[in-house]
Amino acid sequence: MALRLLEGYLSRDDIKLVHYGSPQHRFEALLNGEVEAAALMEPWITLAEKLGCRAVCEGHYLGAENASDSMDPETFASINKAVVKAVDMINSDKRKYLHYLIDDPRFAAVAKQYGGITPEDFHLPRLRYSYNTPYSDQIVSDTYHWMLGWGLLNEGACDSNLVENRVAAGLATNADD
Repeated sequence: MALRLLEGYLSRDDIKLVHYGSPQHRFEALLNGEVEAAALMEPWITLAEKLGCRAVCEGHYLGAENASDSMDPETFASINKAVVKAVDMINSDKRKYLHYLIDDPRFAAVAKQYGGITPEDFHLPRLRYSYNTPYSDQIVSDTYHWMLGWGLLNEGACDSNLVENRVAAGLATNADD
């Protein structure tokens, strides 16, 4: 995602990505000046902003790709029905569920060292939850060619083998099941 966002502002030659591992490591590298920018997600964004950092750009993740080739369609459908229900619940009152982000053990101890965050610190419009929908052939093709251009895929990869839309089709329409 970082490449996709940055190439809107910088030439490919000016983009220098460095892998810093976990969100905590990226956050700490940003704060101590090892890097000028970092790709963070919530709740790390909120903590960074509370400490004076600012967002340069934002991207939003679409989907909950949590299946393998060996997962049967019924299990995948059940997982995605649960995701649809969760989307509805969270969107009905985002603030009610922020404690899951704040209290996550991978985050809470680090956040405490920096003064912590509260639900009031979050920019709620940033939290976007939506139903899974199949990717269009155009999106798959565009993304495939973009990844080839960055050297993220080899020429032998086939775009039609990278995305399985069949199982995801129709899930959002079954939200009430």
